[in-house]
Amino acid sequence: MTLGRTGQLLGSGLVLAALTVGPGFSRNRDAVFVSFDHVVRPVWSRRNSDSALLWLRLRNNSRAPIQVLASAPEAGAEGVEIVHEIVPDSAVKPKAEWISPPEHYSPVNEATTAEVPANRDLLFSVPLNHVGPWWRLRITFEFLATSSRSKRQAQRTVDFTWADVPPIERGAWKK
Repeated sequence: MTLGRTGQLLGSGLVLAALTVGPGFSRNRDAVFVSFDHVVRPVWSRRNSDSALLWLRLRNNSRAPIQVLASAPEAGAEGVEIVHEIVPDSAVKPKAEWISPPEHYSPVNEATTAEVPANRDLLFSVPLNHVGPWWRLRITFEFLATSSRSKRQAQRTVDFTWADVPPIERGAWKK
């Protein structure tokens, strides 16, 4: 009995899938990413970018939980503050029409860990000027191992860039 060309391809595909989607492997290269949620501008002043907030979601589409440093959630508050870096993109030249990144940014004083379970997300906010046309936001996270041998794996990073901001929302960044 012969399988034929289609049967061989199907069998090879199943073997490849079994080898690459096992524990510790992701079906998606971007299994952890940051996505845009919304922008909140203060009612009293739409031009005050220091008070405007960018709401984002840290999405974990992997098979294992991840962990990040964050502020302790306040009772009744929406989302948390995730510890992050502001990274300049040296290849892009700043234009005067856009707001500037903060001159100094200190992460939260008291950080705890926040776990994002597999296939879930975590809502968080940052000041609007923590992302811009020539700087990006970077979050460090680690996968939590599901086996008892190793509690943690190597740290990884994920960025949220200007390209991730919907074009219709970019006017909020203008001076």
